[in-house]
Amino acid sequence: MDFKRLSIAFILSAAVLILWPKIFPPPPTSGLGKSAVVPTAAPASAAAVPASSPVPGAARAAEPIRAEKPRVGVPPVSAAEASDVVVSTALYKARLSNQGGDLVSWTLRRFKDASGKDLDLVRRTSPFPGRIARLDPADPFATRAAAALYQVTRETKGLDAIVRFHYREANGEGIVRTWTFGPGYVVGLAVQREGSTLPVGIVLGPGIGNPSEEELKTSYTKPGATIVLRQGGSVDRKAKDGLKEVVPLGQDVVAAGLEDNYFLAAFLPRGGAAATLRPVKIQAGKEEPLLESEVVLSGAGAVDAELFLGPKDLDLLEKLRPGMDKLIDYGWFAIVAKPLLWVLKWIQVWVVNWGVAIIGITFLIKVVLFPLTYKQLVSMKKMSVLQPRVETIRAKWSTKLKSDPQARVKMNEETMGLYKTEGVNPAGGCLPLVLQMPILIAFYQMLAHAIELRHAPFALWIQDLSAKDPYYVTPILMTATMWIQQQMTPSTGDATQKKILAAMPLVFGFMFKDMPSGLVLYWLVQNILTIGQQLLLNRYTDLGPVSAPKKA
Repeated sequence: MDFKRLSIAFILSAAVLILWPKIFPPPPTSGLGKSAVVPTAAPASAAAVPASSPVPGAARAAEPIRAEKPRVGVPPVSAAEASDVVVSTALYKARLSNQGGDLVSWTLRRFKDASGKDLDLVRRTSPFPGRIARLDPADPFATRAAAALYQVTRETKGLDAIVRFHYREANGEGIVRTWTFGPGYVVGLAVQREGSTLPVGIVLGPGIGNPSEEELKTSYTKPGATIVLRQGGSVDRKAKDGLKEVVPLGQDVVAAGLEDNYFLAAFLPRGGAAATLRPVKIQAGKEEPLLESEVVLSGAGAVDAELFLGPKDLDLLEKLRPGMDKLIDYGWFAIVAKPLLWVLKWIQVWVVNWGVAIIGITFLIKVVLFPLTYKQLVSMKKMSVLQPRVETIRAKWSTKLKSDPQARVKMNEETMGLYKTEGVNPAGGCLPLVLQMPILIAFYQMLAHAIELRHAPFALWIQDLSAKDPYYVTPILMTATMWIQQQMTPSTGDATQKKILAAMPLVFGFMFKDMPSGLVLYWLVQNILTIGQQLLLNRYTDLGPVSAPKKA
């Protein structure tokens, strides 16, 4: 097997596996069907235009239900003026408004945004999470209830803080919204209609967080992508700009929400609530409307759910619900990425610095793979020694390739005979590369989604391992080390292959210039260690004598 061609194939395959999901997000799978396109409704605010088409699942569930007769003599319930309710814990600070009973702010105390303030997962320019959904245009009460001033009551039950919003009209129709805040990132939300069993719904989104302009420009971040976890563990993902129509999800949903690279806002339905995804157009000034997504949870007369608003931390999600750890997208090699993350976290405990931990785990990977690397480099050196004789065989048969159909077969047989005589396995470098590839891709996926590396400083100018190198120093060094490594690699290919390989360092340097600096640091350190291995093996590895070519 030609090692140079194998190297080209390996490098190109790695590039495709790394970049393909970023450039071409996968289409939705089993749970995402098609339905009618949603027309936009009248503006809910100056900045947002939410979709308001009826939710298909809720409409079907509501068909056999008849509204109860309005009660007479029931006193109305509402508040005289607008006010906010604040709930604070060690992990977050939640702010709710009695106008609609919505969550208007959810700041995480342990995470900062691009400006250094506590990260707010509620999109400031969009409608708020947990608001009342307009499921049916023929139900005007839902529209009034979404903007009404609710009466507020608070109570404490153990470690939980309960905030209850109540609104009722003179005809007996009303809404009771109960928020239950605990010490973790999960909040209970129950909504119940009074005086009617017509459907009621709540909305999550659109969007998650408040990404900076720099984050929105890069294809690496994915603010507002929808994610659905179903019973059985299957996960459906849809890019933020890929949802063009209403998608009913049914009642087998474990979690449905919105995600970016590091955080998740998701409904955890209870009591048979039906979930639906729908697109939303966000009018951003004079620019073209942005198409984002929202999640609607609905039920007949009442809806009950939990709402997770927090980091995509592996340990946290594993304890939350069965299968929730799959909401962290480690790609095809999750079975390798999770142990790598565990080792990285273990190293960080000892060295404190996450950048040093990346260097440490890269060194450990090199040690574990040393036998494979040794075998690969020995095979390359043997192939390099035999290359002149291989070229002689090719030249011998090249003039006969067009006239003799069997010439290529005979050339290959003579080449393989040479390898057999000299005890060289042309596939000797294949297996090490095949075994290393899952580790390389898994390491990339692990670093790309590890919440621990978000805004984690390393040293000098690199103060955020999850962001690109602001001065492009590490991508330049990575490119240079790839070139040096290439020059040290024994040459076994033809002129065309050499030209292709010569361009590879520049191609990878360009691809990685906007990647998180933690990823570039890993690749740079790996290149440096590989160069060191090659220097040692070239100096101390004796392949023994190779027989001289036979005289014709």
